[in-house]
Amino acid sequence: MGCTPSTNQSGTVNCQESDWSSSSHHDTNTNSRQSNWLEGRFRRMVSSDEVVDSGGSTGNNRQSAPGFKSGTVQNDQNVTSHWIYRERDLTRSSNTLKFGPMCLTIPTIKVLLVFDKEDAQFKSLKWAVEKLQFECVVASSDTQALDLVRNNHYHVIIVDTRYSSGFDPFVLARSFRLSKDNHYSCYIAVVKRSMAEKEESSVLNILNSGFDRWFLESCSLVVCLNELILIEGNEIMTRLKLQAAQSLFTALENSHDAIVVTGKNQEIQYMNQASEQLLGCSADEMIGKSASQLQRFDATKADTIENVNTHTKKGNELEGSLFRKRWNAQQVPVWNRMTPVDVRNGVAEHTVLIREARSSSFYSEKNFISDTAGIHRRQSFARLHTMTIEAPITKVINMLIATQENSPNFVAQDLDKILEILRSTDLYSPQLLGQNQHRRPTDDKLTSDLISGLVMMPHTEVTMGQKPGQRRLSHEVNQRMSRSSVVPSITNIPSSDTASSSIGSTLENSMEWSFDIIELERMTNKRALSWLGMALFSAFDVCSVLNCEGVTLRNWLSLIEANYLNNPYHNSTHAADVMQATAYFLQKPRIKAIFDPLDEVISLIAAVVHDVNHPGKNSAFLCNTRDELAILYNDLSVLESHHAARAFRLTLSDKNVNILQKLDKDTYQFVRESIIDMVLATEMSKHFEHLSKFVNVLKTVVPNEEMDDKQLESCPEVLAMSSPDNVKLVKRMLIKCSDISNAARPTKLCIEWATRITEEYCRQTDEEKAKGLPVVMPTFDRTTISIPKAQMGFIEYFINDMFSSWDAFGDFPELIEYIQSNYTYWKQQEEEKERQAVPREES
Repeated sequence: MGCTPSTNQSGTVNCQESDWSSSSHHDTNTNSRQSNWLEGRFRRMVSSDEVVDSGGSTGNNRQSAPGFKSGTVQNDQNVTSHWIYRERDLTRSSNTLKFGPMCLTIPTIKVLLVFDKEDAQFKSLKWAVEKLQFECVVASSDTQALDLVRNNHYHVIIVDTRYSSGFDPFVLARSFRLSKDNHYSCYIAVVKRSMAEKEESSVLNILNSGFDRWFLESCSLVVCLNELILIEGNEIMTRLKLQAAQSLFTALENSHDAIVVTGKNQEIQYMNQASEQLLGCSADEMIGKSASQLQRFDATKADTIENVNTHTKKGNELEGSLFRKRWNAQQVPVWNRMTPVDVRNGVAEHTVLIREARSSSFYSEKNFISDTAGIHRRQSFARLHTMTIEAPITKVINMLIATQENSPNFVAQDLDKILEILRSTDLYSPQLLGQNQHRRPTDDKLTSDLISGLVMMPHTEVTMGQKPGQRRLSHEVNQRMSRSSVVPSITNIPSSDTASSSIGSTLENSMEWSFDIIELERMTNKRALSWLGMALFSAFDVCSVLNCEGVTLRNWLSLIEANYLNNPYHNSTHAADVMQATAYFLQKPRIKAIFDPLDEVISLIAAVVHDVNHPGKNSAFLCNTRDELAILYNDLSVLESHHAARAFRLTLSDKNVNILQKLDKDTYQFVRESIIDMVLATEMSKHFEHLSKFVNVLKTVVPNEEMDDKQLESCPEVLAMSSPDNVKLVKRMLIKCSDISNAARPTKLCIEWATRITEEYCRQTDEEKAKGLPVVMPTFDRTTISIPKAQMGFIEYFINDMFSSWDAFGDFPELIEYIQSNYTYWKQQEEEKERQAVPREES
């Protein structure tokens, strides 16, 4: 709606609704005097010939309409000005201000009038301020004005500069600028009208003195009113947006993502702190320089550069992995998102470059909404280069990879050897010199025994034709075992025929990710591990691989289950759940391509025993209470060491439960080492160490996602992943993902497991507080616990990167979808909890 301010001959101000503008009195002259006010902020004002007489003044005889208010203002010459306005016409249609996606609440506008005398100009401005329902404060001296400005924030400060008898207004304006609370105030100088008629640029003197604009003196109420309306709509609203922009810059500076903003010519205009850390240079050094200095174009394909330019010209967002130059010439692969802003004629006024950290993109809709599973894996693999796992070894490997690309062949070959050593899982284990290398003969045996006794694993016999330390394939193991004994029948293993119909029906879905282990726990009276274990052992032909009898396997499984304690979380059902997840992973083509049957059996056994005899308290609690287990294992990996030791102690306790008794010495030693290694990998204090090693290997050996099962068997990348060290890494990741897969399960199961782990941790906190011990996990205090917050934090810090890398290797898009769904659920629960807390606090 438009607005038309005007006065009649006697100075009456009139305001009314727009439907009055069609009156017969509304002539073309009036239309020419109409001005467009800010859209949606104020209603229109009518012309001077549409008067409503406020007390016998000249004009039409129309009576005052309902809702109008009137009054008089007397100036210095005792000339009375009549005014009339509709009060609701001058109120805002909305109390909010849109600033991009932000919605700002407009505060009460505060105006400071600095006049040394209250003349007609002062009265007119004060009247206009009050009519607009602004808060008005008056100062009559420079000292008073400075005190007010130092202690308060004013949106508009109007200073009378027409007379200089009381104070110097220009010195005062410069003093105002020094106030920290009034950087976003609008400073206005009231000047004599004659200043605008001078030939020289008098307004420059006003601006140079610290004022933002001038106001030519006018006692007209309409002029003062319109001027303040324009100031509010333009100056004040713009400054409110600028003030809010500081919060956005604060958010950028505290973001873990590296963010760079460039101009039309790709000149760098802004860099946040994360960018400085990533690129190794300060923002002051790079502002104004070309962003191309940060991009390594010589390693980028021409079609890639053309693709970037094409998307930018169209205003499309683009994502991809590129090498970025650090200021010290180092090169690092970084996942980038480029977003052009304000594209005009194919040229973007600004471009926002984001180098993502681990949690920024994991829960974005774009990364999860997909119509093909392949996109999930491409995004997960791309995130391998952006994970914030900044272990020193990770930095070294990235630097060597970047250096290798521009190095001569002989240097590149040496670097390959260096990278192979750095990626070794035995990085800190000394390697003895071979027999063909130079060393002192007298030191040979002594050195070998000393190092073997201190740091090496127990010595195993070498089979003929096999290198020391090289693992044998399962068919070789089976061939050797078949010569010594006959594999017994496995008809004793329970099946759906021997189980009840309900249990059998449930076990038919035991290979599905959505398998309900909680329901099986209920149906089997908390014996889910025995029933599920026998079903999965049968599916993977465990008796044949281990050359053991079915009854021995059943006895062993029952013994292990009996040694799980009745904890809320760490119980036999949890072991069954981990075993089920392990079986699910083992059936995937990318896992089967590098695992032989013995690896599969080892993984299943490790899953069954990984938490056996768990006391329901963590290792830190055992150390703090000086528990005998902590003393036994020297406070190092206490629980994990106990689980592995207890598992073998039980297994070897009797021949009727010893499923490993028919393995030859070398195979037994390999199985034992592998199970212990997998169980120890579940220790959360080593979480990022295991994940870093896996990611470093995965960056170079991930197979093509389009390959079928037969192609995978001969794929060079798969063959490289089949090395003993890499298989060990995959086993660790497999049991780690299985162990904490609750967040990747269907929401119903996720909620149940979250409730159970919370109860168990809260019990530990209760006991710690009762005994006066250090509280290891303050988050799990019954009086303050927030399950949604705890689960969200666990997903963000542990689940995010691990399952991204696991998906990149094994192709598990369904897990990523469940994680995103569960995170959304917990977030909604926390928001609902906060909404319900507000009324209680108010009451």
